[in-house]
Amino acid sequence: MLNVIMSVLTNIKYQYNLRILEDFISTNNYSGFFNHLGSLKKDRKLYLKLLFNLGNSAILNNSSDIFKSKIIWLNSFMPEDTSYLSNFLNYYNEKTEVNVGDILKYEEKLIKILNDISTIKNLNFSDFVDRSYVYQFLILHDNTCPLKFLRNHLPFFSTKQNFNFSKNTLTNSFIYIIDNPYAVYQKIKNSLKGDKTLAKNIFLNLDNHSSFIKIDDVSVEINKQGWHTHTSSWINSNVTNSLNGKIILKKDLILDTFEVLSSIILHFIQSGAKIKMDYNLIKSFIDKNPPEPDSIKIEISQKEKKFLEKYIDDISNKFNFYGS
Repeated sequence: MLNVIMSVLTNIKYQYNLRILEDFISTNNYSGFFNHLGSLKKDRKLYLKLLFNLGNSAILNNSSDIFKSKIIWLNSFMPEDTSYLSNFLNYYNEKTEVNVGDILKYEEKLIKILNDISTIKNLNFSDFVDRSYVYQFLILHDNTCPLKFLRNHLPFFSTKQNFNFSKNTLTNSFIYIIDNPYAVYQKIKNSLKGDKTLAKNIFLNLDNHSSFIKIDDVSVEINKQGWHTHTSSWINSNVTNSLNGKIILKKDLILDTFEVLSSIILHFIQSGAKIKMDYNLIKSFIDKNPPEPDSIKIEISQKEKKFLEKYIDDISNKFNFYGS
């Protein structure tokens, strides 16, 4: 009997707050919506149920900067391509006393937060798509740091319901590191002991196949799409303009490291991040951590190149991948 009474009271409390939040949405008062939602945090089940029910649409329709923090994304197709930049920013932030914590991959950060909420076993790619705004909201409200740096290797996506990977009320800016596509393909082929067929399939994701990784016993589905689709999604002018994107060639990061890292810090500052410019600190990091030259030997037959060209040529023609 007591359980029934508690269930009824819980439902009444949920319906009461649901109506309040729906009223905020109907009057486009999104600041009021998130302030009221935040006041319910102590009742975690109620808070999360309302957030997952209404949060996506509220964040979608809100156009004002009502959150106290934003995300800076470090994006690339190959996970290792953001490692050097991530290490630099960890060093730079610590030395300039920007308290942002270690820079994790998007899925790693998300698993830590979701596991704190409740035990989960699976995180599917559809979850990343359908709940992207709510997930990023949870990351932004995980602590009081004004900036959240995240490494990301998912493509930028848009749905028929106008939900995108992110939006400018959640994102401060992003960096996209792009490598010579032949080098990327060669690295994949080398990892597969020279298997051309499998390398082509992974590089271009011809069968739309996902990969699965384990993080803290949670099975996470990662679907990067093919190199051409992934890259096109992030270098798209609408995406770079709306989310303050900056495209970096990996070879420039290796060959002109000081200029590139300086331009990245300046880009964050121009995007509104409270970060100070310290050229001496940038030089100090490079002196201690010079980038390793990319020594990959590209061994691709003309037949392979001809097959790949129809997928990569449009992007390759925009960038000087093969120049010195």
